Amino acid sequence: MSIPTVASLRAKHRRLDRRRGGAARVITEMSRGASLRLTFTQRGSNFTLSNGIPVTPEVVLLVVNDVRIVSVNDGLFPTTPQTWTWRYVEP
Repeated sequence: MSIPTVASLRAKHRRLDRRRGGAARVITEMSRGASLRLTFTQRGSNFTLSNGIPVTPEVVLLVVNDVRIVSVNDGLFPTTPQTWTWRYVEP
């Protein structure tokens, strides 16, 4: 284990700030009516907003853990939803 340097801590905090800022922008778009969608392509999974803005998986993780974001139950069975769409709701 190494001791973190000042430069490595700054880089780590910049990455976290970028992710938090991205999550805030996505949540703002979702509060204006956009929904977050997961689609599967030949290259893997792809997250986008309904208005076409791509979202990175790191930012999606922060967004879906927000209490104002709920999943749309579109699964085969009610007890085991397979959610591929998330929406913003007022708390």
